[in-house]
Amino acid sequence: MICRKCGCLIERGAKTCMFCGEPAEAGKEDLITRAMGDVEGASRELPPLVPLAPLAPVPATREETITELRRLKKYFAQIDGTYDVLEDLWAKETAWKEPSLLHWLIGGGLGAALLYVLIGIHLPYAFLSLFFIVWGAITVMGYVRGGRSYEKGRLQYERDVRVLENEIRAYYNRADRCFLPLDYTGQAVLRELIEGLDSGMIVSFEDYRINH
Repeated sequence: MICRKCGCLIERGAKTCMFCGEPAEAGKEDLITRAMGDVEGASRELPPLVPLAPLAPVPATREETITELRRLKKYFAQIDGTYDVLEDLWAKETAWKEPSLLHWLIGGGLGAALLYVLIGIHLPYAFLSLFFIVWGAITVMGYVRGGRSYEKGRLQYERDVRVLENEIRAYYNRADRCFLPLDYTGQAVLRELIEGLDSGMIVSFEDYRINH
């Protein structure tokens, strides 16, 4: 659904627009929503998130913890590249911008004005209405096509992220005696844990979790 006030996309089920606070009109669909029924259906193809296996008990001593961390660090190093790709995808999420109706109104008006100057100015005054018809056609077609492109790209992005997340989760579940939460399996965190425990800067794994 598109906000009738600011033109931003409103998530399904939302009562108000998160950008301007305008109440959403239940039961009414805008041009983009109607034109993108096939795209919305594609969202149902998103694979379910793989559930995580339960954590193993934390080793009893600091020495055992360091030994196990070194073993797990070597294990998760095999998938470190997938972590990097996932982080790159997360960073790209901020680059996604919804199409703006205002921008298309301005662009459509400029395009229609140029066309009118080149062709319409030689027509009788009665044909001035063609300017507004062309303006509306450019705005609607551009806005709908921009919305379709945005939605398709967003859904493909979500599928790519989900595939990588599930690949990491499945690999994580195969780890033997893993007492680390998934967020702690990156190489930088494991290196910090090992060096901190080895030097005495970190008292225990539980202490590290409490402070982070």
